[in-house]
Amino acid sequence: MLKLRNQGIILGEDSEKMSKSRGNVIAPDDLVERYGADTVRAYLMFFARWEMGAPWNSSGIEGAARWIRRVWALFTEPAEQTSTEPQVLQDLRRKLHQTLHQVTHDFETFEFNTIISAEMELLNEMYKARDLGATGTSEWEEAQDIYLRMMAPVAPHVAEELWANLGKEYSIHTQ
Repeated sequence: MLKLRNQGIILGEDSEKMSKSRGNVIAPDDLVERYGADTVRAYLMFFARWEMGAPWNSSGIEGAARWIRRVWALFTEPAEQTSTEPQVLQDLRRKLHQTLHQVTHDFETFEFNTIISAEMELLNEMYKARDLGATGTSEWEEAQDIYLRMMAPVAPHVAEELWANLGKEYSIHTQ
């Protein structure tokens, strides 16, 4: 069945429609230069429901930037490998698959803002599991693999770089 989906309007910080004459236009090129394309893309997906739109909030983009920095750190900073409790690994897998189910549903229904919040929650669980010694396990590798696949539509450049850093087959977008 075909569906027409109209997106909402991104308003200026003054809650008025963006226009040059009002002087409330936010230049995306400046944001991309400062934060990177993936951060701007993630923020645009996160800050409002797709069909609703909302006023732009310049300080809000910091949250998307912080999320991407935390993902980068988790995937690139070495972690101590220790033995871990089976419950930690079980909790990680449970949260991973719950998130995968939710993200799949949210992509199908254009609920992009909840995709990113679900990925943020999973990231917190992954940090917890890493700190409890989960790195180097098959559960940890599965979590990294699936996390990056879920992240790829939101932050394609960062996901691709991290995918390559893990030594995975080129490209994450063809997996």
